[in-house]
Amino acid sequence: MTLYNTSRFVDGLLKTHESSPPSFTVRLYREHWTLNNGSKFLYNNQIASLLDDIRTRHIPVDFLELFDAAKLPFYEGCLIVELLDFRPTKTTEPELEQPERTRVVLTPNDESRWSDICLMKQKAVVPWTDGDALELEARLLMTTVPPLCLEPDVHLTRIVNATQRATTPPAPPSLKRKASVMDQEAEDVEKDRRSKISQFMNPRIRATSVPR
Repeated sequence: MTLYNTSRFVDGLLKTHESSPPSFTVRLYREHWTLNNGSKFLYNNQIASLLDDIRTRHIPVDFLELFDAAKLPFYEGCLIVELLDFRPTKTTEPELEQPERTRVVLTPNDESRWSDICLMKQKAVVPWTDGDALELEARLLMTTVPPLCLEPDVHLTRIVNATQRATTPPAPPSLKRKASVMDQEAEDVEKDRRSKISQFMNPRIRATSVPR
């Protein structure tokens, strides 16, 4: 049942490697973001798809070859990403001197596992056959995927589904946009504006507001 508890696995991995360096670091600023200490990227840049992968907590398949060339550390088959958010809560405030620091875990999925196997096949000294690649994939699945239940049980299925729903963290807001109090204030102002327009268009309300 532990294999179905996503939160427990993630929390345990972060605690075990608390003092270990992250796989990579993302710094978030108001108008741009950076990967490690590299160049600045705009939030609408094509490479910003990496932020979407971090949001979904999955290893980014499109960047696997780049990560492999950079020899980024993997922890139990996962990536630990450190997020440093310098963006202020309100748009009128300056950027933070001390960022909000969080660590997230990116886990593999079927697509990233197969891409990883293809990279290993390319680097192999002895050429692999397709059968070798499939055998390795089978071994990885046997090791990392929860056991397959060959005797279906309704009650057990309900317990597993409930456990997965309760322990799978909800998708966080997009890293490309800072959720702020300012956004809520803007939304309230817009609601008030629409309310005034609807009142103005309502003849009954207009009649009661006209002085006698």
